[in-house]
Amino acid sequence: MNNQENQLSDMLEVYICTKLSEPEINTRRYRKGMTVNDLKNKLEMITGRSAGTMILSAYDKDKLVAKLDDDDSQLGSYPVENGMFLLVDDPAYETSDQDAIDGYKMTEEEYNAKQETLKSFLKNNKLGKYNPEYLKQREQENLEKEQQENMEKEQIDKMEVGQRCCIRLPNKPAQYGTVMYKGRLDDKSGYWVGVKYDEPYGKHDGSLNGKQYFETLPKYGSFVTPSAVEIGDFPVLDDEL
Repeated sequence: MNNQENQLSDMLEVYICTKLSEPEINTRRYRKGMTVNDLKNKLEMITGRSAGTMILSAYDKDKLVAKLDDDDSQLGSYPVENGMFLLVDDPAYETSDQDAIDGYKMTEEEYNAKQETLKSFLKNNKLGKYNPEYLKQREQENLEKEQQENMEKEQIDKMEVGQRCCIRLPNKPAQYGTVMYKGRLDDKSGYWVGVKYDEPYGKHDGSLNGKQYFETLPKYGSFVTPSAVEIGDFPVLDDEL
């Protein structure tokens, strides 16, 4: 694996949200080696939440995976995987664009006249898109994302459906299986490899969000990033001794 591949494998691609029902459309990429405190400082510019009082939680869709509660720990020390949601919460933050309190609903005129809306808060405090560094950060993230997708495309082009493989994921033992699919997935960015495991360590039967990409038994199928796949002449595991 060359230096560029190592750099990309050291990144996590996640969705940022302040509500699980309203994640960002595009993912953002962060180094696994960065501390939770450094991540909070970056997210402060994006969300307007204060890094000092921010609470971060990782979700796999609506399932809580971990609370990132140690500012000095590295992001990669938590079981966060590509495609998960990072929920940004801040008990001290009060969204001033709330339009209904105790049954009272503001009129549009009252809302527009209210000075402390989320937009004015971000603008006055130079947060989010009003931060001069925000666009630079987004441009860098988009560049890194493009580089990652180009690398992933090169990696899957070297694979063939039916090849044996070893899957190496962070904080998990190596698993063996067969390549069943390679390419893009609906509603997910980047390129993915569909794998049929030798043992029931997968998440599904080759389908995702109602679409069947390949067929296998339940709990034997999974989609992983190309960087996690090692192609080789690995024998099929046999439970019989």
